[in-house]
Amino acid sequence: MMVKNAARFGTEKAQEPLQRVNRAGTHLLGLINQVLDLSKIEAGKLELNPQTVPLKPLIKDVIDTAGQLAEQNKNRLIVEVQENLGALTVDPMRLRQILLNLLSNACKFTKQGEVALRVRKTVDGRNWIEFAVADTGIGMTPEQQAKLFEEFTQADSTTAQRYGGTGLGLAITRKLAHMMGGDVTVQSALGKGSTFTVRLPADGGLLATSSSESTTPQAGNATARDSGMEAAP
Repeated sequence: MMVKNAARFGTEKAQEPLQRVNRAGTHLLGLINQVLDLSKIEAGKLELNPQTVPLKPLIKDVIDTAGQLAEQNKNRLIVEVQENLGALTVDPMRLRQILLNLLSNACKFTKQGEVALRVRKTVDGRNWIEFAVADTGIGMTPEQQAKLFEEFTQADSTTAQRYGGTGLGLAITRKLAHMMGGDVTVQSALGKGSTFTVRLPADGGLLATSSSESTTPQAGNATARDSGMEAAP
């Protein structure tokens, strides 16, 4: 409120310091939210609220927010959504959290490039909905990928210093995907970009109601990089 009303109050000179205070507060709030989420998951106390929701409006809502993230590094945001996706039984708030975290990472690690969200149906023993977030950013080595779903872990110290982050976002993303019966995987090449893929059961099967009910991934092994999300959606 103070930032928005600085000009009206005749305190334009205070606007920049107020913006720094606001950014710091937002960062702290995001860190607190991530620590709380992780603590609840580890304690088996994070409950999901499954609902059957149409996917296209949910994706539009996510893209509206991600568009602002893409603009910060002058990235082009591409959206490709398969027709007739229909509805999906998930916790919609947690699915938004997963997608925004991945898109935030992609936008942060990419400058003047492309960030894409592609959503489609796939069949692999059962029906899945696949959300792929691809970027043309800095990419990762296999060694970096191997440890990036570990809590409080980032690609390396240089990445942490340059890009920031808490090392919690993708650990939480993977755990949430597991709770909803799915998984997160990654493909990456250093200097060429990365693609993170979330697969969730199209029928909503295996959807756990709490973190204590789902500890085994349903769609294969997963690796990823540190979160750039500064505030939980």
